[in-house]
Amino acid sequence: MKWSAYGAANDRMLDALFEEAEHQGRCAYSTDARVRCMLNRRARLGSIVRPAEGLFARKNHWLGLKPDTRALHIIKALQALHPGWVFCHESAALLWGLPMPYASLSRTHIATTPRDRRSSRGDIVRHCISNDDVVVIDGILVTSLVRTAFDCLRKRPFDHGLPIADRAAALSDLSPTQLQQRFRKIGRGCTGVQRAIGIMGYADAKSESWLESYARALMITQGFSLPRLQVELPRPLDPSRVYRVDFLWDMPDGSHVIGEADGMRKYHEDAERSGRSAVSTLADEQHREAELTLYGFPVLRISYDDTQHIETFVDKLMCYGIPRSSEIVEAIRKLATQNPASSLRYTHVHLKPEIFEGLVHFVEE
Repeated sequence: MKWSAYGAANDRMLDALFEEAEHQGRCAYSTDARVRCMLNRRARLGSIVRPAEGLFARKNHWLGLKPDTRALHIIKALQALHPGWVFCHESAALLWGLPMPYASLSRTHIATTPRDRRSSRGDIVRHCISNDDVVVIDGILVTSLVRTAFDCLRKRPFDHGLPIADRAAALSDLSPTQLQQRFRKIGRGCTGVQRAIGIMGYADAKSESWLESYARALMITQGFSLPRLQVELPRPLDPSRVYRVDFLWDMPDGSHVIGEADGMRKYHEDAERSGRSAVSTLADEQHREAELTLYGFPVLRISYDDTQHIETFVDKLMCYGIPRSSEIVEAIRKLATQNPASSLRYTHVHLKPEIFEGLVHFVEE
């Protein structure tokens, strides 16, 4: 009887530990050796999970979390255990709201100084970072936005890096050119400096989603003329109000093509903000598109699946007549290897009322 009461008390104590952790959005932990022993024992039995050394979560709760939320749970618990730790690279990017692929969130990144060099172990990766401002976001110590963006961009391919650069430009009070200058200053002695500078050269703070940025990265590398972003058009049935489209191409013959990044996640997020169902939000989008056709402009919808198959993506833009230059494709490939800090853009500008000509913007940093 005494053992049953003892076990029930332990269960209540652990339940309270997990409830507090879940309420705070972090993993559970304990500095009490006896409690840690109980937690480790239950983890071995499979009744709870151990996401990282010394950190625990109830299995059902953990399995219901997305990878980015899991990473945040670990970061928040580690900050509580180690108040002086500063998170960097992908871990800091998560707090800043920079778009990170789930695969890059499997490890936690900690900043160290030259005086406090410690080796990485397990899922904890340490990076030597000096002369950076520490920022507090939601109670978590992280590297500055500039440093975080730089560290993420210098090891990313262009298509995955541009969404990070776009978001960093939107969050920062600095222009992409000023961010490039900061990269040069803080990047001395670091690998990938030219890559980071080059990607930031294409950044556009107007991009509003990962899909928009990723699609634009493919347009650049595949030699397509670039559209204008987030263009406002008066509503045909109510000119006092406007519709804002993700992309608008100015075509060589004076016509236009509207482009929309068609992510289902957008409909769910818009529905959550408005308190309406995703179905109702999708219906509104269909009515919006129907009204946009009154302009006589084709509407090109780009989905996530389109961007995952290059041939499909290219064929789709070609079918809508989006100008493409094989010379630009080759030039960009050369820049990527010979001068990665340079940027090259291909677009169309209106020179005369009935004449559109291609214009290449080339910036050598």
